[in-house]
Amino acid sequence: MSYSSKILITLKGIRKEQILSLILLVIPINIYVIGSSIGSGLQTPLFKFQMTGYGSFFIPVTSDLYYITSGHYKGQTALSTLLGVIGVCFLVSAILLLFLEMGAYDEIKKRVGIIIIIAGNLFLGSIIIQYGPLFHGPAGIAIPIGLPVLFVVGGWMYWEGLKGKARDDRVQGIAGEIR
Repeated sequence: MSYSSKILITLKGIRKEQILSLILLVIPINIYVIGSSIGSGLQTPLFKFQMTGYGSFFIPVTSDLYYITSGHYKGQTALSTLLGVIGVCFLVSAILLLFLEMGAYDEIKKRVGIIIIIAGNLFLGSIIIQYGPLFHGPAGIAIPIGLPVLFVVGGWMYWEGLKGKARDDRVQGIAGEIR
């Protein structure tokens, strides 16, 4: 048995919603330039990759949380980073809910869609606090390339949950009429 067929067998039980939700963890939320071109970076929900004159840095979300609690980050940077960490918590909880679901899957898809949209709003708030409402300010420039993907996936999951619930309601209505 080839390696690729083993992967396909393993992925056979995973639904498209679960795969999409896992991809959301690694898509770039934004690309940013620090200050007046001091450095630049790429931020995903789980980590930042930053390049400055001091070197290149890989900063996981756990380090961001440590920098907040230890006082390394202060003011708007601390608030911005905290909103991003809370957004990650929402996104991870949505993914866990998708993988650990029991019962009414359409209702869970609706809830997961709402949670993903909330996470997207938290990431958006984080960018606005750090860089300003036009994504440009003294702290630098941000280009939120991955946020639309979060909103589209969250909206799609919510919509799919609504369609599934409506379909189930129609089936129950028809079954009730037959009796």
